[in-house]
Amino acid sequence: MATSTKNLILSKQAIQEGVVILPLKEYEKMWKKMRKLVEEKKNSVEEARVLEIITEGEREYRGGKTIKAPSLKKAVKIYQSEK
Repeated sequence: MATSTKNLILSKQAIQEGVVILPLKEYEKMWKKMRKLVEEKKNSVEEARVLEIITEGEREYRGGKTIKAPSLKKAVKIYQSEK
């Protein structure tokens, strides 16, 4: 275990709020896990939104609110003429 003769000075506020001292490798390991969890959460939220959009589209399709056309170009023309 490495020791040092240098002093570490902390403010009263830091002491009251709490301080954590970690080895850099441990911090980096925790940071990577946190980033992975944040990314998974982000993907989960995006996936939920995509599923909502698909469900809404299926509901509109069953309700006859969608446009049927042989191509996207014709679908846009039909959509614009219905407005």
